[in-house]
Amino acid sequence: MAKLVVMKKGGGGRVAINPEQVTHVRSATGAFTDVFFDGHQVAVEGTFEEVVALLSDMNRRTPQGSEQPEGQRGLAFGRFDR
Repeated sequence: MAKLVVMKKGGGGRVAINPEQVTHVRSATGAFTDVFFDGHQVAVEGTFEEVVALLSDMNRRTPQGSEQPEGQRGLAFGRFDR
């Protein structure tokens, strides 16, 4: 199962990103950051440092074999609210 980080999109709405598939991250105009993966580019709200910290946060990753609540097995979600 994919491990996803949920963030606000630059143009409105939300997006869930699998950090393991991100190829690179680039700062953009204003308080936005571009995230690149699998040929796609998504602008998300947040500074470059905030976005990189969310995508690389080792604490949100689930250790193999750990007990998790039913329905969340294999998933780890981060929250980004501004």
